[in-house]
Amino acid sequence: MRRAKLNAKAIEILATLSDNSDLDYGSDDSDADRTWHPQKVKIIGASDFSDSGEEDIVTENEPVVSTSGENQTLSPSSPLQQQIDQNPLPNATILNTGWTQKSFIGKPLPGNNFGPYLPINIRTPFDYVKTYLSDKHFEEAALYTNMYVMSKTGKELKTTANEIQIMYGVHAMMSVFKYPRLKMYWDSRGMGFGPISQAITRDRFLKLRSCLHYVDINNRPAGNNNRFWKVQPIIDQVRNACRNIPRLVDCYSVDEQMIPFTGRCPSRQYVKNKPRPTGLKNFVITTSKGEVIDFEIYQGVDTPFQDKSLGLGPAVVLHLSQSIPQGSVLFFDRYFTTVPLLDRLLNEGLMATGTIMSNRLRNVHFSQDKKFQRGVWEEFTRCDNQISATKWKDSKCVTLISNATGAEPHSVVKRWSKTENKEIEVPCPDVVKSYNQYMGGVDICDQQMECYRTWIKSRKWTLKVALHFIDLSIVNAWMEYREDAQKLLKRKNEIMDLMNFKIAVAREWLTKSPNKRALSSEESNSSDTEENQMTTQRPQNYRAPVPPTNKVKDGFEHWPEDSLTEMSSHGIPPSSSKNPNPSSSLKPKPQPPKEYVQMRNDRFQENKEILRDGLTPVDRVRSRQQFGTKQKLNEINPENKP
Repeated sequence: MRRAKLNAKAIEILATLSDNSDLDYGSDDSDADRTWHPQKVKIIGASDFSDSGEEDIVTENEPVVSTSGENQTLSPSSPLQQQIDQNPLPNATILNTGWTQKSFIGKPLPGNNFGPYLPINIRTPFDYVKTYLSDKHFEEAALYTNMYVMSKTGKELKTTANEIQIMYGVHAMMSVFKYPRLKMYWDSRGMGFGPISQAITRDRFLKLRSCLHYVDINNRPAGNNNRFWKVQPIIDQVRNACRNIPRLVDCYSVDEQMIPFTGRCPSRQYVKNKPRPTGLKNFVITTSKGEVIDFEIYQGVDTPFQDKSLGLGPAVVLHLSQSIPQGSVLFFDRYFTTVPLLDRLLNEGLMATGTIMSNRLRNVHFSQDKKFQRGVWEEFTRCDNQISATKWKDSKCVTLISNATGAEPHSVVKRWSKTENKEIEVPCPDVVKSYNQYMGGVDICDQQMECYRTWIKSRKWTLKVALHFIDLSIVNAWMEYREDAQKLLKRKNEIMDLMNFKIAVAREWLTKSPNKRALSSEESNSSDTEENQMTTQRPQNYRAPVPPTNKVKDGFEHWPEDSLTEMSSHGIPPSSSKNPNPSSSLKPKPQPPKEYVQMRNDRFQENKEILRDGLTPVDRVRSRQQFGTKQKLNEINPENKP
């Protein structure tokens, strides 16, 4: 009798347990009824205003009331809403924990904006990059570099903003034309690279590269806990330019980006399964096409995230999505995804989709992975119809949650079957299709940067960070240029690719040298041919070509008009000038007399007649010494034979 009473009591207790009970967590019983989940409604804080001493109210399929967060509306006729109206609680939040296996009614995703567009003028590649790296940036870099060298060595480096641009251009050109060793770009055996070796010497480039600074390291601001304060100016310069890119109601992706560096540096991270696993971790938000609009480098606890109440991953998403317009959709992976994050984004007018780890998704009882076949999925919807969870198996099982898209309408994708040894069609939920379509924005940016990354060994983490953001600036500028060209409906072969875009920017930086003339497009294309011709032996009767008029008057590598006057004022005699200017204050050279000119012309005419007669060189000399006239030459050789 006692055993029967105990069994009845145990059944009653189990019937009133909520889904938050530890006994029910992690259940994988596929035969259980997943459409009914008893929930316990507990009005937290009821003892503050109720003296009845009654037990907590227990109802079926009703949510739990908490005293933290923001309020959500319930049906006016529900018993829970009547209870709250009779006994109002401050700052009460409805925690919806019930999930049922039913289809989720999704929302249409924002489509592509096909216009009409405002009139667009396509700028030069250098103008696009100047929005990221302005002239002020180079001036400050030259200033602090000179200050650093003076404080360390006591000598002046005397670098300028133009020289810093030349150094940037050398790095950009090296990323496209890769040599096995750095010093080979200045090789004197005919294997050097002309645009680099003519712009700057090797030792000067290495000196600038090792002394490059963006702040005064001897005067660190008090209370500055920023671990990357030495390179913060270039980080802010690039980030502000990214934040100025117009935001549209579109799809955006959030992911990690690695700044590769294996030496000693603050906050060095190791991210498994990344192509460059070791380095600095950079959280990036991009458009679905790969254009970076904001980023934040991870610094540990010192990372400037405003809201960390939901954890690190949600804090990154909330920080980077502050400037995203309402109605947009965010895509991120399981590192960031939590159910409270989707609730917070929904309150801010943003939709989101992401993969999620199973230990972050409670009260949703999917079947075991081994019971799934390829192309099969299960979908659960929360009781408020705001969030759906979908588990789908392709080669492995993957779980996604979304407040924007459900499993239907599904599509069909092609996959390779090892058992059948052919491609097969596999059903795919709509949430998986949208995730694969819009999630790869950061990966596209990494792929473009990796094509022409400035990969040079260095022990200075500051230099590696600076080179990373130089490459990021050029890639982002190229994406802006390509977008403008596509808006003008230009053909694909008329749009400059990333390699030519980066070469054009590097050429502009390299021409900042005062000793180098700007190369035209034809000259730049034939630079390799000219270098090969210079290394070969010239013919015996070689005559240097006359330079064209535009080079004669361009002002490069010419003596200035007042050079001789300045030399005289410094005590240098005018005769030491290698190329005296006729327009100077010196006296003009006297002209030869007319008799001499007439005699020279006669001699020239006489030589022409001698050559026409076919005399040998010996006869020409003899005729000049003995006879000197054409009549006497005929006496020597009357038959005019050679």
